[in-house]
Amino acid sequence: MQPLIIEKAPPSIIVRLSSNPIKLPEDIGNSHDRFWNEQISKNPALRNGEAFTITDIRQTPEKLEITVAKTDYKHYLYTMHHPTCEHPCKVIYSCASVITKDNHIAFGKMNQMTSSPGRLQFTGGGLEESDLRDSIFDIEENMSRELKEEMGLDIHSPRTRSFLPKFIKHKGSHDFWAVMYELSLNITAEELHEHFLNYNQYLIENGQQPEFDEFLLVPLEKEAVEAFLQNERAPMVDYLAEALLKYTEK
Repeated sequence: MQPLIIEKAPPSIIVRLSSNPIKLPEDIGNSHDRFWNEQISKNPALRNGEAFTITDIRQTPEKLEITVAKTDYKHYLYTMHHPTCEHPCKVIYSCASVITKDNHIAFGKMNQMTSSPGRLQFTGGGLEESDLRDSIFDIEENMSRELKEEMGLDIHSPRTRSFLPKFIKHKGSHDFWAVMYELSLNITAEELHEHFLNYNQYLIENGQQPEFDEFLLVPLEKEAVEAFLQNERAPMVDYLAEALLKYTEK
């Protein structure tokens, strides 16, 4: 595993869809099928939707250009459980830190029915075909949708102070790439937590499964972040610790 890198987001980020979908060798595809059948026997809620794997990366200080090709969630899930596999699904996704006006950072613990039960992470998700504008993905729209679906937050609300790309993440456990946004809110941590509880209750009452079981808010102070990382025992997505520490750098 290569050391994880979190760096300042460049002014221009372009993610383009290749016209050629991924075609896996037959033996690799058979391995994916067997693993997938095992997983859905344990968790029937899993769905084999679309996914996109990176085929080309061009990076300068001013621009990041990534080309992806279409594959499926089965390919992605196999990669997650087999880090050294051949023909991995190397994804790019969006995620967002949420910052309150009293300087807390918010993230969640994944629901037990998700593919990563109990994991701590920012809200976020993979690219979808609905994000495409011709052959270019609208990453801001992707992130906006995830915030709305997972946390009930609208980036166009009067409660939003700012919303912008903050960091780029790559390398790490699977060398997945992420565009990491920052949503700054004009509400307190207490108000945000109450909003989250009400939103989860709304989802449950409407027959939907919340993405997050719990909601965590950590003060963005060096000592508080270090204490949280030292004492927390739940699994964390690979970028979370580095991102929290990045926010405490002078």
